[in-house]
Amino acid sequence: MKRTLPPMGTLAVFESAARLQSFSRAADECALSQASVSRQVRQLEDNLSVQLFNRHRHDVTLTDAGKRFYETVERSLAELGSVATELRNLSRRNTRFMIYSDLSIATHILTPIIDSLQERFPQIAFTIHSSYEPIEQTQIPFDLGLQANARASHEFDLKTIAEDLVFPVCSPEFLKTCKRNPTAADLSQMPLLHLVYENKGNLDWQAFLTKFDTSLAPRQENLVFSSYQVCLGVAEQGHGVALGWARSVNRKLTEGKLVRLSKLFSVVPDGVVAYRKKHNPPHPITDEVVQIIENSLDSVSNV
Repeated sequence: MKRTLPPMGTLAVFESAARLQSFSRAADECALSQASVSRQVRQLEDNLSVQLFNRHRHDVTLTDAGKRFYETVERSLAELGSVATELRNLSRRNTRFMIYSDLSIATHILTPIIDSLQERFPQIAFTIHSSYEPIEQTQIPFDLGLQANARASHEFDLKTIAEDLVFPVCSPEFLKTCKRNPTAADLSQMPLLHLVYENKGNLDWQAFLTKFDTSLAPRQENLVFSSYQVCLGVAEQGHGVALGWARSVNRKLTEGKLVRLSKLFSVVPDGVVAYRKKHNPPHPITDEVVQIIENSLDSVSNV
């Protein structure tokens, strides 16, 4: 096999000269002298017994034989480069771990266990990318994805880590203006703070009230937000009622910044879901990281 191959060192030089249509520019790109580029191209032509370039005064163009050879060389070098990148990334994966997470999960579930992860894996550099962009749409490579709601996908393996509860919350001041333990019908008439963003597959007010056979009353003063944190912040200021997810709103309830307005609630069975790409080799620590996250979560009855 080796006897049929052309001089391997000449291929990168040939590809550069063919792509740039210039020996001088190829010399700059390959950090060689122009004479060295000319010599290596001539060596390759002698080996193949064909002329690969038409030489002109200021540039070069490929002959028919050169065009045919260039297609193969370009494809082969691109494939080699791709495989080399994959191998380098696999090597780096032993020292890095990327978590792509819904912003709320990153804030309220991952942040408290960062020390535990670093203590358990001191040789690993953890990166947490938090976003409201759906995992299914992101182009960011990750080892583990976390978001609410399991969505069937041919691209990911999914594991539900924990359930969650959703219930109405408001400020203590707003509570004073409301009747005690309002019904779903009562809630539908209140100033409701709406959360609309794509990746939550979120339980909105319409879906929540429907569970209690109630329709959402149209109100012009309703406010709509694309950020869960901003929505809760506006509720804290006493401007209306938001839907709070137990795992992320518990601290505000404990601190007295928000209160539960009603005994009504809805269980979200897939409140925290782990996503892993099916066709990528798993990171060696992924299963253990998932287990650490799972062990850190209380039952929602205790949240």
